[in-house]
Amino acid sequence: MENIWPILLGTILINNLAFTKLVSIGQLAHFGDDEKEVLCIGSSAAVIMGVSTLISYLVAQVVDLGALDLLVYMLVVLLVTEGVKMVVKGRNKEMFESVKGVLPLLAANSAIFYLLIDTTAQGLEFLPMLITAVGAPIGLLFAFILYGAVRERLAVSHTPKPFKGLPILLVYAALVVLALSGLNGIL
Repeated sequence: MENIWPILLGTILINNLAFTKLVSIGQLAHFGDDEKEVLCIGSSAAVIMGVSTLISYLVAQVVDLGALDLLVYMLVVLLVTEGVKMVVKGRNKEMFESVKGVLPLLAANSAIFYLLIDTTAQGLEFLPMLITAVGAPIGLLFAFILYGAVRERLAVSHTPKPFKGLPILLVYAALVVLALSGLNGIL
């Protein structure tokens, strides 16, 4: 049995999809005006990513999808997104009203599809895939929270005009990647 901690910490920090692969960074740049909204969207994306990965893995193990794999993955993600949308609506109606325009965008989140395709292409066994399916959403939630905090900080600081918006967030992402890559040899 493999040691799960290096895989989990590596997926969350070192191989973070938003920071190292720059997957879904455009969507991260549009969120972050409110802490609760960031947490709701981040946790929704994490649930969608984790559940979709598990379901897609099980479907891929049972049925040989061949060329239809992306279509099946898209269907799975859409169904899971709709389920998460109903749960958010049932639990907190005012939060749902503030994020209802963003939740459908999570169905087309590139990080979710990247994880689905990557875990299938690597041919991971169940335990490493399960750990990756848990760690990647936690890493994405970590990225959502960090980006939200940076956006709040940038809203009150003086940023030169050419760097406002996405450019300063990309500089921030580069600095985070440099900091996290120092952990690469440790884990």
